[in-house]
Amino acid sequence: DATLAVVMDRSPGIRATLYESQRTLIIAAGLVMLVVFLFLGDARAALIPCMAIPVSIIGTFGIMYLYGFSLNNLSLMALIVAAGLVVDDAIVVLENISRHIERGLSPLRAAMRGSGEVGFTLLAMNLSLMAVFVSILFMGGIVEKLFREFSITLVAAMCVSLVVSLTLTPSLCAR
Repeated sequence: DATLAVVMDRSPGIRATLYESQRTLIIAAGLVMLVVFLFLGDARAALIPCMAIPVSIIGTFGIMYLYGFSLNNLSLMALIVAAGLVVDDAIVVLENISRHIERGLSPLRAAMRGSGEVGFTLLAMNLSLMAVFVSILFMGGIVEKLFREFSITLVAAMCVSLVVSLTLTPSLCAR
C-alpha cells in the first residue's frame, strides 16, 4: 500500500516566468521596431530585426533540445538576455546596409557590401561575449552546475544570432 502526494509544485512559477518571458520578448520586438522605424523611417526595414528574434530563438530551442535542456528559469533568463544580443547584431547589419542603400547602391549590392564590412566586427563581438559566458563552465562546483544550462543556452543563442545576422538579415535587406 503506497500513497503519493505532491510535496512541491514548481509549475506555477515556471508558467509565470514563461508568460513574463513572452511578454518581454513582445515588448522588446515592439521597441526595436519603433526605434528602427524612427531612425530609418522605413516600416519594412523596421520589420527585419524583428524577424531575427524568433528565428534565433527557435534555432536556440533546437540546440537546447539536442543538449536535453528544458525550459526553466535559467534557460528562460538566458533567452531573454539573448534577445537583446540578437537584436543588436541584426540592427548593426541593417544600419550598415541601409547606409549603403542611401548612398545609391542597389539593395543586393548594399547587402553584400554592408554585411561584409561588419561581419568581422560581429564575429569578434560575439566571440568575446561567448568567452565570458563559456568561462562559467570552467568554474566547477555548484556554480558550474547551477549556471551550466544558462551558459550553454546563451552561447548557443549568440551563435545562432551571428549566423542569422550574416545570412537572413542581409537577404531580407537585399529584397
